[in-house]
Amino acid sequence: MHFTASITEIEALVREDVPYLDLTSSLLDLSPIDAEIHFTPKEPLTVCGSEEAEKIFSVLGGETELLLKSGQKAEAGETVLKARGSAELLHKGWKVSQNILEHFSAIATRTRAMVDNASSGGRRVEVCGTRKHLPGIKRLSLKALVAGGGYPHRLGLSDSVLIFSNHYELLGSFEVLCDRLASIKSKCPEKKVAVEVETLENARLAARSGADVIQVDKLDPASVSAIVAEVRSIDSRIVVAAAGGVNASNAAAYADAGADVLVSSWMYFGKPADYKVVIRNREGLKKNLP
Repeated sequence: MHFTASITEIEALVREDVPYLDLTSSLLDLSPIDAEIHFTPKEPLTVCGSEEAEKIFSVLGGETELLLKSGQKAEAGETVLKARGSAELLHKGWKVSQNILEHFSAIATRTRAMVDNASSGGRRVEVCGTRKHLPGIKRLSLKALVAGGGYPHRLGLSDSVLIFSNHYELLGSFEVLCDRLASIKSKCPEKKVAVEVETLENARLAARSGADVIQVDKLDPASVSAIVAEVRSIDSRIVVAAAGGVNASNAAAYADAGADVLVSSWMYFGKPADYKVVIRNREGLKKNLP
């Protein structure tokens, strides 16, 4: 999958946790012990970060076996990744790999729940993650989003046109914005122009002024349904995006209301997934594992 961290990024992740040496493993003289590490989720989930975890152990000099890639579903107790090498080496990669798998598999799993619920009524509805992920982990956050079946809403401020209330308040009023919308569109003819609204009246004005996307903010599904009907009567090509408070529990309702896109940051925040990690002497593995 695209978005996989580079070797330089992997090395930085390892250095963050092991800046010099693993003092405990060194004192216990674990280096001569030939061992194996297994990463296994404790509950069903959508995997994300297994490629990064594999690279961590490869960079450290271990042998790896990637059993499930990002985007694949894992059952409880199903091994996602194995690595072999000295016990000291495996301890160096253990926690950073576990953190990646647990945090980003959780994002992917929450995204998958939203995608499945949004499509439960038979309509194709895109689930898009906002830029409201934690700073410094954008690449892996986007990877987890895509692994779960979602897409980025905006990669940044440079790639799309989305006009918020603070923009048109600075211009003077929503009506001033609508008067200028044709001119704005003429300056970026290859881009779609999205306008966020909070009322049916503003949705109507934006649609009549040529907005390509109407993004509704913090409205309930019934209000979204009314806006969808209104703007589609003006121009059937207008895309309606629902944002603000959208999550797995209400994704189906917003999809049924007619929204084409569900915009959310909900998938980025929540409890990490729970992976069981076992490190064993390979002689013990040969005796106890199939």
